[in-house]
Order: sequence, then structure tokens, then C-alpha cells
Amino acid sequence: MKVALLAGRGRLPAILREAIAFHHCLELDTWPHSLGAVQALAEALIATGCDSFCLAGSVDRGRFKDLDAGGLWVARRAGAGAGDGQLLDALVAYLGEQGLAVIGASELLPSLRTPMGLLSGEGVLDAATGLDRARNLGLRDLGQAVIRCGHDLWLEEDAAGTDALIRRAGHNQASPKTLFKAAKPQQDLRVDMPAWGRDTVQLAIECGLSGLVFEAERTLALDLDASLRLARQAGLSVVGVGGMP
Repeated sequence: MKVALLAGRGRLPAILREAIAFHHCLELDTWPHSLGAVQALAEALIATGCDSFCLAGSVDRGRFKDLDAGGLWVARRAGAGAGDGQLLDALVAYLGEQGLAVIGASELLPSLRTPMGLLSGEGVLDAATGLDRARNLGLRDLGQAVIRCGHDLWLEEDAAGTDALIRRAGHNQASPKTLFKAAKPQQDLRVDMPAWGRDTVQLAIECGLSGLVFEAERTLALDLDASLRLARQAGLSVVGVGGMP
């Protein structure tokens, strides 16, 4: 098996590079084509001798433009108004037809999966309820996280992402504030497993959150030890809760 790393932005690609000797690495931010050049992407990977790929890190969906034949195939497969999950599913299907198998970051490095249990602090009430709300949001392919502010107000992630959601919560005066993040029930975790890490913890502390709840085994914990040290120093609760029933 000859695996290519398709590296987007963020910490995850660097962690994978440190642990795994990839046959080829392609930096998506500096690749001299738009992300709509999907046929060109497949041809580039095949030319290096790769037979599989791992997609890691974030990308700017706005770069999915100037579609070549492969990009048009992906757009038709995903359908009009497709969310990120549908677009990624179509991309995986196209690359699969070109003989390139997808491998998830958590398959290559299982230790990245969020462990189950109380990881920091004193725990969080109604964790299962919050994760159910996050999953319901995910079913609409709108986001992966929600934040409960006080007892009655729920904020939902949108296209701006989890960090923007945390910042919105920071402007709200209600407390306590708890983030719940779960994988979309329908998403292909090989290409889009939700991730969190030290930056998430730091931002949560700065914005006055008291707890972070993640779906265990179906989210990625980046730099877990360093993230939990920071959380413990600040008295921030971090919990990994079992996946879908």
C-alpha cells in the first residue's frame, strides 16, 4: 500500500507526518490548481505510484471552482446545494473510481481517537443530551457542534466553524457554557472526522466556557496530553462520551 497525504491546514497533517512515512505528500494550499481540478488531482497521485490517500486538515471550500472533468463529476454526484459532507462523499467516490482508496487518519493512527471518560475537571451534566443536539445538527449537514449557554439557550455551529461558535458563546452573558461536538451520523469518518486540540481548549478558556464534551472514538484529539494539561490548569472539564447508540 502506497499512501498519499492530501494535507490541508491545521495541526493534523503535521501530526500524521511525524508518525507516518507517506509515499507522497501533496500540500493542498500550495498545489497550483483549484480544488475543482479533481481529475488533475487523481492523475497527480497516480503518477507518484500511490494507490490510496489520506485527507487531513481543513480546506477552503471556496477553492472548489474551475472544475475539470473530475470536478464536474463530483459536483453532479453531490447535487445542487450540497453540504460539505455530500461533496466529500462525491470526491471519495470519484477517486475510488480512479483506483485510489481512502484511508482515515484514525485508521493510520488510532491513538488520535478521543478516549472515553472524564478527562479533566469535574464532569458535565446532560452530556448525552448535548451530543444528541450536535448529531441532529449534523444530520442536516450544517455543523458538528452546539453550545449550551445557561439552561435554555443553545447556539449551533454554522459554516464559519467551531472556533466561530465558541467566540459567539463568549459574547453571551449566560453561564455555564458547555460545548458538545459529535460526528455527523451520516458522514464518512475516513475523510471528515471532527477534531479538537490545544487551540480549541485555549479558545474555550478565553471565551469563558466551563466544559467540553466530545464524542469518544468518533472525534480526533490532537496533542491530547498537552490539551488536557492546559484544561486542568484552567479548571475546564473535558469529557469523552460514547458514540451513537
